[in-house]
Amino acid sequence: MGNFTPSEIDEIDRLWRELPADHMWTGWAASGREPEHVWIFRTRAHWRRFPLSKTETGYSIADELGRPVVNAKSLKALLKKVELIPGLEALSQD
Repeated sequence: MGNFTPSEIDEIDRLWRELPADHMWTGWAASGREPEHVWIFRTRAHWRRFPLSKTETGYSIADELGRPVVNAKSLKALLKKVELIPGLEALSQD
């Protein structure tokens, strides 16, 4: 939908650095100055990565198959919802 601005990348970095060391979200990665996607990394039972994208109304995280699993109007609100993403076992039951 759009590319992340340098200020959004800075906000992602700040939000994830504020997490406790044992949080399930272990980090993020992006390529380029204004990337189209940011990869979010999670470890809890299984290592996984999720693409974070911009939408018309905010931000969205998808699963490995590209299905949106979390939407939010702001990056801060998105952080509060990331733990709602189901584990691998729940996705395999679809």
